Amino acid sequence: MVGYISKKIFHLIGWKLIGRFPDEVDHLILIVAPHTSNWDFPLGILIKFWLKIDARYYAKASLFRWPLGIIMKALGGRPVDRKKQQNIVSEAVADFKKNKRHRVLITPEGTRMRRDKFKTGFYYIAVESGAGVLPIIFDYESKVIRINSVMYMRGDGEAEVEEVRDLFKGVKGKHPQYGVF
Repeated sequence: MVGYISKKIFHLIGWKLIGRFPDEVDHLILIVAPHTSNWDFPLGILIKFWLKIDARYYAKASLFRWPLGIIMKALGGRPVDRKKQQNIVSEAVADFKKNKRHRVLITPEGTRMRRDKFKTGFYYIAVESGAGVLPIIFDYESKVIRINSVMYMRGDGEAEVEEVRDLFKGVKGKHPQYGVF
C-alpha cells in the first residue's frame, strides 16, 4: 500500500521514472546525482517505497539530531561526521562482506554545493567489495529519474570514475549552479 501511494504521489507531482531497478543484484552501490537540493531526499524516499528498495545511505551527522534523527535512521540512514577522520570506505566494504544482500546509496558529490568532480569513495568501495555501481540520475529539467544499468569497476582508477560521471553530463539538478556538470 505504501508503495502504491508513493508511486501515485511521484506521478501527481509530475515526475517520471525510466529504467528498472535490478532487484536480482545483491550487492549494489546506488550513485545518485546531481545532488543539489534537499528535495532530492523526498523524491528518493518515494522511489525507495514505490520500488521496495532496501538500501542504506550516508548523510551528514547533523541531520541525525533529535527528533529528525529517529526518522533518518528508520529510513536507513547512517551518520557521517565530516569533522572527524572516519574510514567510511573500510566500514562500507566490511558491511558488503558480512551481508549476503547489501545496498548503499551515495551522492558522489558529497554535498549539495558546487564541486569540481565526484568524490571517489564509491569507486573504492566498489573495487574492494566487488559490488555493482548503479547510476541513478535526478533530472529536474525534464522531471525524470533514470535508473541506468549496473556497472562493475575494473580497478582502472580515475578513468572509471570519469566514465560514471560522464553519464550525468548535461543533467540539471534542482539548483544547476551547484552541480558538477
